[in-house]
Amino acid sequence: MNLRKIMINVIISVIIGFVIINIVGAFFADQGMISAIKAFPKKAWLVLLGLLALDYLLHTFRMFFVVRSLGYKLTFFQCFENVFLNIFFSFVTPMSIGGQPFQIYHLTRLGIPAYEATNISISRMFVGIAIVFTVDIFLIGKVLSILRGTVGLTLVLIGFFVTVVITILGFLVFVNKKALLNIFRFVGFITRSEKMKKKEIAALEWLDKMSQSTKMLFSKSSWSLILDFCLGILGSALISYQLKFAIESVSTKSLAFPVFWGIMTMLNTVVYYIPTPGSSGGVEGFYQLVYSTIYGGKASMSGIIVYRFVTYYLIVFLGTALVWRFARFRKEIEAVEPSEGTSELTEPTEESTKEHVDDHK
Repeated sequence: MNLRKIMINVIISVIIGFVIINIVGAFFADQGMISAIKAFPKKAWLVLLGLLALDYLLHTFRMFFVVRSLGYKLTFFQCFENVFLNIFFSFVTPMSIGGQPFQIYHLTRLGIPAYEATNISISRMFVGIAIVFTVDIFLIGKVLSILRGTVGLTLVLIGFFVTVVITILGFLVFVNKKALLNIFRFVGFITRSEKMKKKEIAALEWLDKMSQSTKMLFSKSSWSLILDFCLGILGSALISYQLKFAIESVSTKSLAFPVFWGIMTMLNTVVYYIPTPGSSGGVEGFYQLVYSTIYGGKASMSGIIVYRFVTYYLIVFLGTALVWRFARFRKEIEAVEPSEGTSELTEPTEESTKEHVDDHK
């Protein structure tokens, strides 16, 4: 991924996001983007920035505990840098797929062997899926009671269904890979589609690599993954609270936090598959579609816009300003493509690992 492509993606994400925001304002909230921002309390901006800092610190602690449990002496700042870059590259790539490859690349530059960095990244993805599944299962009942009869219910149910399917498939890989393979073969037999068969094979390989990575990391340091899961639950709640606080800062209505948490978690499973950099535009639009039925058009729009400015556009602008630091690694950055995130979990040669360590020094 070269720097020019990064800049193009940043520009695209900002333009699409702002266009969708103005369309939402014109048709669903009867206000413009500027007036929606002006309606937001100034003190609430500071609270959101504080919550954002707390969120990033929590994610940094999660990464810090995992890499330290494996014996790698990364500093807290290096872990923070890795978390920030992971999120930034997710924000500037379609469907948020660029974060994991760059996270793996960055860990190798810090001296962690490529196969170990891949295990860390993929296993933590599996932990993330487990977190979403746990939240969805416990809160689906509360969500249904609130959204019944609304358009948002369909989106939330799609998100819930996707989470359940991915989790079940992942569990089958753990306990009975042959059973999962038979399911895929049955689907392929029914569809009679070669394209579908290729997708099924790719999905099986992805799930297999993810399960193998998690098993390997769990065998080395089970306590770190358990701690990562617990802190991840807390992080999921914190992210939802940021949006809840933003909307309710300009609304007279209030929603029980567990319900809000469940809605946002299930909704995110859908919106982040929007094929724009960082799913920009889709997040704003779908959030507005669902939360406007609860809080009203204007309040939800103001809260969602400010939330996205703080948690998305601010990070994109900061990351773009800081990415010059990696200009001297232009060749390495150009070699980092989203497809690398699913590369085989093979141990690198001694020469390739040593080269990464020496470059970092």
